[in-house]
Amino acid sequence: MNRPVSVWNDRRMTAALFMAAAILTTTSLFAQVCEEGVCFVDRTAEGLIDLGSASSGLGVIDYDGDGFMDLVMGNPEGRMNRLLRNVPDDARPGERTFRDVTDGSGLDDAEGAARGAFGFGIADYDNDGDSDIYPLGELRQDRSFGLLYRNNGDDTFTNVTVEAGLRLVGYAPESCGWADYDLDGQLDLMVAHTGNSDRSVTLFRNRGDGTFENVSTLTPELDRFATAYAVHWSDLDGDGYPDAFIIVNGQPSTLLHNQPDRSGGRTFRNVADAVGFTRLGLAPMGIVSGDLDSDGDLDYAVSNFDSGTYYRNDGGRLQRFAPFTSIFGWGNALIDVENDGDVDYYMAGSWPNPNFDRLFLNHGDGDWEDASAALNGISAASRFSAHLDFDNDGLTDLVTMNPNTPEQFNSVYQNISTTGHHYLTVRLVGDGLLVNRDAAGAVIRLFAGGRAQVREVNIGSSTTSTDDLRQNFGLAANTSAERIEVTWPRRGSLAARTEVYEGPFAADQQIELSPTGGFRACDAVRRLAARCQGNGRVRVRVRTSLPAGTEVVISLDDTRAMVEQVNEAGRAAARFKRTSSGQHEVGIDGCPSLTRPVSCE
Repeated sequence: MNRPVSVWNDRRMTAALFMAAAILTTTSLFAQVCEEGVCFVDRTAEGLIDLGSASSGLGVIDYDGDGFMDLVMGNPEGRMNRLLRNVPDDARPGERTFRDVTDGSGLDDAEGAARGAFGFGIADYDNDGDSDIYPLGELRQDRSFGLLYRNNGDDTFTNVTVEAGLRLVGYAPESCGWADYDLDGQLDLMVAHTGNSDRSVTLFRNRGDGTFENVSTLTPELDRFATAYAVHWSDLDGDGYPDAFIIVNGQPSTLLHNQPDRSGGRTFRNVADAVGFTRLGLAPMGIVSGDLDSDGDLDYAVSNFDSGTYYRNDGGRLQRFAPFTSIFGWGNALIDVENDGDVDYYMAGSWPNPNFDRLFLNHGDGDWEDASAALNGISAASRFSAHLDFDNDGLTDLVTMNPNTPEQFNSVYQNISTTGHHYLTVRLVGDGLLVNRDAAGAVIRLFAGGRAQVREVNIGSSTTSTDDLRQNFGLAANTSAERIEVTWPRRGSLAARTEVYEGPFAADQQIELSPTGGFRACDAVRRLAARCQGNGRVRVRVRTSLPAGTEVVISLDDTRAMVEQVNEAGRAAARFKRTSSGQHEVGIDGCPSLTRPVSCE
């Protein structure tokens, strides 16, 4: 039975929140309010973690590759953006904290100090295995935007914005998101703008050589946005190509459907009205996707100035429903805070006025409970938020920015829940050829205890933030998962894109999954042709979507093979000489079903 929860008139809720705040400020470390074993503690409010001063923009990144999530935090123009490294806490053995390492990192260059970072997009844009940083980088003086810091792999970054082609003039950026919109294995970038910008949306296509081209004309002309607080890529219709949800205030809703054009490329059309992504509520601020109703597909939650708006996905059409009622909010997250196997809802609220952040527990079957007291937070004007597991204990934590509190106090909600439930954390790593290294756009289905859970890897959620890309699955009492299915963001049919990883996978660990060998050539080949040239010679031509320089193995009758490199046009060719007459088969090694007959009589 669905039990909508209203927090507007719940006096017990308000009293519990104030009691939690009082306990937080007057008692010892673990004297917390808990709800059915769910419990958080704000380590910054307790003075145990110091995130320093930052007021706009938030991103989660493992910039040093040590397996622990670090943070980037933004500031307005004239104030330095900040890089915070996740390190052991010497004062608390076994615990983690954050240390400011901005100085000397490369983020402290002149542009980093001059340009504002209202939001961040954290992505491995060059597929080299480490995460790069894209702050929006607005400079109001000349209405230019864009900053791209390439990770050098030695704990430093280099500003490559101009040479990458990501600096434009005439815009007021407000949010961004990364996705591989054309499924060529390279992450592309969408930026949404407000005010008197030349266009409301800018789309940059990644060429794969470290540079981008402006392909904004692939998107429709849209009314100038008053605000555009989030760009969220998600594959609504399940065709493999990500669609762009843009959270716009006070104007028609925007959902850009990614569809084929007449020349074999991609284009976008606003289908918000057609699919039901309408009536987002007053002043929508943030968006997240997750399986709200546990039916195996992705639903959507939008925070706004009202009670929040929620959309159930019914086969690619969205239906508004009200699992619970919240208040004015900004950053949000769908996460399984107690690892019971279904997603719960967190919302930061509500800048510029102070209020308590909110947490709603999902008990399944449409039954939700307001458990905001378990956050043990203080009343603050919260705005940006991101989720991560910063101590790698399998419990999802939260970081929330409170711009209006003294010195921009920012919260680190450490999850110390005591339910005893098991978990499995899944990290996806693409091959960097057919699948982007971050696996952005991948859909994971995990099966455990007769239940299936679904997650999607997104770069751009909440209010213009980047979350931990690792996906945490709660297993409840189950000690293993039976199998995992991953639908990778690459071209091909659903069957060709989906790989099944058989378990059992033991609980309470992090595992890493990558596309298996043999799928690269199979999925990349667009055309395989062969003909006999006379005197028993066979010529084979292959057209692929692989990057130039990639080696493919072209075979004849499984007895002869030639290694050839793909050229700039995506083509490779091989000639087999002195072949005996008769019927032959040519193919690509590793793809037994991808063969073509050729007759040399």
